[in-house]
Amino acid sequence: MIKTILSIEDDRFTQQLNEIYLKESGFCEQMLQVTSGRQAISFFERIKSGEEPIENFPQILLLDIQMPVMGGWEFLDYFESKFPEYLKKVHIFILTSSINPDDKLKATNDARVVCLLEKPFDFEQIKIAKNFLVKEV
Repeated sequence: MIKTILSIEDDRFTQQLNEIYLKESGFCEQMLQVTSGRQAISFFERIKSGEEPIENFPQILLLDIQMPVMGGWEFLDYFESKFPEYLKKVHIFILTSSINPDDKLKATNDARVVCLLEKPFDFEQIKIAKNFLVKEV
């Protein structure tokens, strides 16, 4: 079981649904939530400074692509440049409702991304995530 997931998603309803599915399936113990890429960067800055307990370091990032303030791709580029040591410790799952084939192609070809999952998150998406995690480990 995954201890901690950080969900980076601007839609609160989607956040709540994701948490219900992930916890009910036994996939994770806790899901931390932020609503923008900038908030996620602040979270990792707090981890690095010790303000946030290291026990809250996520094993998985659920990353929405399209968000105001800082979108998913922008977050990922900034995260890699600012926290390269953290990038090696997390599994990044793009979670999107985008129908843009370029987003899907980019996620598939990006070595930082474990896989692309489609919204709405459900038990089928959890099975897909588990399969990709087994391949990664």
